Amino acid sequence: MHDRELTRGGTGQPQALSGDAWRGGRVRAPDRLLVFLACGQAEAEQLQRAWLGQAIDIEATSDLAVALVRIGQVGPAMVVVGDSGGVIGPIEFLQALRQVDASIPVIVGLGQDSSQLGSDALDAGATAVVRRPFSAEDLLRLLDSGVTGGGAFRVRPLPIDLGRLRVDGSASRIWVDGAEKLIPAMEFVLLRYLAERHGEIVTRRELVSVAWGEDARVPSNSLNVHLARLRRRFPADTAEDWIRPVRGVGYQFVVPSGIPARHAVAGP
Repeated sequence: MHDRELTRGGTGQPQALSGDAWRGGRVRAPDRLLVFLACGQAEAEQLQRAWLGQAIDIEATSDLAVALVRIGQVGPAMVVVGDSGGVIGPIEFLQALRQVDASIPVIVGLGQDSSQLGSDALDAGATAVVRRPFSAEDLLRLLDSGVTGGGAFRVRPLPIDLGRLRVDGSASRIWVDGAEKLIPAMEFVLLRYLAERHGEIVTRRELVSVAWGEDARVPSNSLNVHLARLRRRFPADTAEDWIRPVRGVGYQFVVPSGIPARHAVAGP
């Protein structure tokens, strides 16, 4: 991920366009979105990792003057402005952008003491202001909630990262201490539901409902069988159980603080 070379006209200056032509951009598949990140490299890389597997392409630069030119060239679905540098600031950037495009969604990130920036940004045409560090999930929600005008884009569930355990967003795979494991679909559904509620007590009725359906009739021991198989996916390197039964209620999923495997293979 890096700043791309600008396209310049015969005058040696960035081409200035207006209206729809200014945001003509490249032709993109209807089920993919381009998000332009006008922020620092660390923030851009964090969002890129979090959105792995999403139908999102990313371009990023920390220079807002460069961002103005590139936005006109590539036509992103959304612009995210964070901690940026260059010769212009966020307010000047917004004012210049709104002169040529009033519709493109622009999300501005605010630091701890940036209430005035938030007010000024909204006055200058920001679509929304959010707190930093950016939440990849919140930005996805903005993309999916109509900010982008709809379309064929669909948000995929984000991976769940619990330290020793990482659960994929959609594929039936997990990483335990960095080692990738493919697991059956039913175990994946149960594990993801438990991982999303890490530390909470989940009832047996909830687990049966999420795995087989609200009104499904399944043998009484089916859940026990699948949970027993799921337990065997985790190392027994501590006295603590990953899936802990709560008598008369259900289960509690907790990732133990054991020592990870020495020769772990890093997940994505």
